[in-house]
Amino acid sequence: MAEVDASVSRDSGLGSVSRLLQSREVGAILAVSVLLILGTLVRADVFLSTDNMVGIVRNTAVTAIIGYGMTLLMVSGEFDLSVGSLMAVCGALVATMYGTGYPILFVVLLVLLFAALYGLFQGLMITKLGLPSLIVTIGTLTLLRGANLVILQGQTATISSDNYPDLLFYIGGVAELASGPALIQQFPIQIVWTILFLVLGYYVLNRTAFGYRSMFTGGSQESASRTGIKTDHIKIINFMLVALLAAFAGIGQLAFTQAVSPSTGQGTELIVIASVVIGGTNLFGGEGSMPGTFLGALVFALTQNILVLAGLGVRLFQVFTGIFIISAVLIEVLSRDVRAEHLTNGYIEPLTDLVSDAESFFEYVRSDVQGIDEPLMFATVGTIILTLVTLVVMTVVDVMVGWGFSFAIVSPGVAALGTLPLVMFMMMAGLILLSTVFLHAGVKTIGTRRDFDTTLQGVIYSFSPAVLLFIPVLLSGWDFIAPLVIGVAALVFLPTLYLLYRSTQVLHEFSGRNAALSVAMMVILWALVVAFTLTQISTIN
Repeated sequence: MAEVDASVSRDSGLGSVSRLLQSREVGAILAVSVLLILGTLVRADVFLSTDNMVGIVRNTAVTAIIGYGMTLLMVSGEFDLSVGSLMAVCGALVATMYGTGYPILFVVLLVLLFAALYGLFQGLMITKLGLPSLIVTIGTLTLLRGANLVILQGQTATISSDNYPDLLFYIGGVAELASGPALIQQFPIQIVWTILFLVLGYYVLNRTAFGYRSMFTGGSQESASRTGIKTDHIKIINFMLVALLAAFAGIGQLAFTQAVSPSTGQGTELIVIASVVIGGTNLFGGEGSMPGTFLGALVFALTQNILVLAGLGVRLFQVFTGIFIISAVLIEVLSRDVRAEHLTNGYIEPLTDLVSDAESFFEYVRSDVQGIDEPLMFATVGTIILTLVTLVVMTVVDVMVGWGFSFAIVSPGVAALGTLPLVMFMMMAGLILLSTVFLHAGVKTIGTRRDFDTTLQGVIYSFSPAVLLFIPVLLSGWDFIAPLVIGVAALVFLPTLYLLYRSTQVLHEFSGRNAALSVAMMVILWALVVAFTLTQISTIN
């Protein structure tokens, strides 16, 4: 198993910051930390209360319990999109069978057996027939969703408090700890199962041969097979485990809510997979973290809680889900070999060279066959800085001064965490892409031997002053007079136009006159776009 250890080992020479950045759980740790601070700012008296904290942890139960099984499955190189539907079907079976008089122990054991056989069936379909897990689990997701409707006959099934069995209480009930003033009034039993399965999952993944074989299978199935590991068996067992945990989570949710409906479990599979990915499990297999999965589930529980405390309900929850998934994938890609010098080499050094001697910098870009990866990283880091500065200044001023802020769909508070990154990334992407198209049209008209990628490189680096756009954005959001906002924006874009002129002159080997004409054509095209947009807006108003 030396090969497995090598595949999951880390560079011991890294500093503490780099080790944190390279840890599987870095994304979840950062997200939980930010959300804890945000919740305290939004409504500290309620958010920090013991009952609320217990409720948040309880809300991780379904996602985390299923997520532990999903972690093992994804570590071995597969995933299951049907867990939400399976959870609902198992809860429906327990509610309806117990409601018709079957003993609860018999019902629970029968449902768990059904889940295990279901996982076995899926595993055999995928490993022995060679079908992709995406297609198979989409099919079974739809099948189980229809089965849930049939079982419930389109109605919500409930278990009354008068007929509430002890077994369900021990799976997902709520223990009454005190009748009067106390630190904790009620304690959901699901929290115990969440922690217990976390410990068991960590032990299986990190301390057993099965866990190492799962990682080896996901890391390189062909190599694992050559060493004698029965990779098909590993995957089948993991499909069975995630099915059993989904069934148990469904029974626990039934025990907690005492009801199951046709809509139960919808979207659960996406939140589970997102939690697992946020927690540090590699999308392509080979690496995973059980504590990270719990933290990922905690991210979603905290988000829902904060949205409710902020008076936003769950309207933005799907927006945050998408942002978390994209962020987790980005962290997964960047954290494979993240070091502090990457920020320096990828953003600070190019920016310094650009400011000190733009012409020499673009000469270097022209002579260096670097593609567009480095420029895109440069643009991404700049946009992240723009977003963070805008968010921090907007929030601090809103708290301390109370100025009303409204920019596009952005307003202060929790909603800004979801909407501001979208607005900033769309704004910067639109500015860069349209400017590249317009400028390339100009250089093609005049005559250039360079391709579109060359123009894109020049535009990206030329837009480096756009990191200062937070100033006009904030002024506009605070309703400062339009001439001031436009003037500040012009101060940002004047150096951008100069850099565009220099980049066009150097990268496309143009004379000063031709470079100026190309940039002028771009400005004219932008003016036409802005004029058309303002005309359309005026017709609405």
